[in-house]
Amino acid sequence: MKLPARLARTLRPAFTLIELLVVIAIIAILAGLLMPALSGAKARGNSIKCLNNIRQLGLALTLYAGDHSGHYPPRRERDEAWPFALLNYYKDINVLRCPSDRGNLVPASASPGAKADAARSFVINGFNDWFETNLSSNDYRKFKLWLWPEGMKDTAIPQPSDTIVFGEKRAGSRHVHMDFSQGTLGNDVEQIDMGRHKMSGSAAGGANFAFADGSARSLKNGQAIAPVNLWAVTEQWRNAPAKPTAP
Repeated sequence: MKLPARLARTLRPAFTLIELLVVIAIIAILAGLLMPALSGAKARGNSIKCLNNIRQLGLALTLYAGDHSGHYPPRRERDEAWPFALLNYYKDINVLRCPSDRGNLVPASASPGAKADAARSFVINGFNDWFETNLSSNDYRKFKLWLWPEGMKDTAIPQPSDTIVFGEKRAGSRHVHMDFSQGTLGNDVEQIDMGRHKMSGSAAGGANFAFADGSARSLKNGQAIAPVNLWAVTEQWRNAPAKPTAP
């Protein structure tokens, strides 16, 4: 005898508690398997966006030099430094930030220069090896005090495709320039985050850099300073013995 449809629906067996728990457990396992893949995809996306941002800064620097007789912005303190000097060339201060950087927040009431500094994930090459070699002692002292009137000249860089102009600073660092002479090991080791992004083939990660020829690329942890120090212009500093890695 065939039961009425309404009665058949009523007598249909429901899920037991054990079956529900099994389903929930399976969903949890699948979510656990997917999370690393999703996290890795997000990290790769952030690294690509960061690379694009630093490339735009490198191009802004090239445009600035074209309008200033080949000179980069002069060395200045934070509120007058390169983020403010280049603002008309990159325009959007979001370019100054790497999505993987969990550093400072931008105060809404800050001045344009302060906003640019607060948003900043990058430092510019200070080229102090070149200035120390080519300036007198008195003039180099002015340079270190942010009083020298001119920045680095692009034509004085002998290997532009292998000379860094921008790198990723450590989160929370207030440094504006990469200077070899500051700190214990130098800014190239102590202030640069060389392992911010996870990279294939490098458990220690890597970082993004812009170069004097307008290009940008990712380097594995430590490749920016060894076997050749790509921050340096002078041969003495480019081929200096490898430095230890800062903690």
